[in-house]
Amino acid sequence: MKVDVPGQGKVIGFYGEDHQSLVACEELGELIRAVSKMRRAAAAGEDDWDAYENLVEEISDVLIILEQLQEMYQIPNHEIQAVVFKKCVRQEERMHDSV
Repeated sequence: MKVDVPGQGKVIGFYGEDHQSLVACEELGELIRAVSKMRRAAAAGEDDWDAYENLVEEISDVLIILEQLQEMYQIPNHEIQAVVFKKCVRQEERMHDSV
């Protein structure tokens, strides 16, 4: 998924790469917690709007920080796309083999 994340070079410049690397870890942890909360709500048969809104917010935060990581480590889109493609093909093969 590609979203428009403007001005991240300024953010990286202001806070620094080391700080934003730590923020990445924190944001990923928050996403893990949000996914867990959604799973618990679904398992209980609940429609938890707050959990849903929190999940959307945490996904947004992670997309922003992923954009920053890509910029900080100068990883071109085509390299990421190539790996994504390989992983999707491998997953398809595993699903096909398990049928």
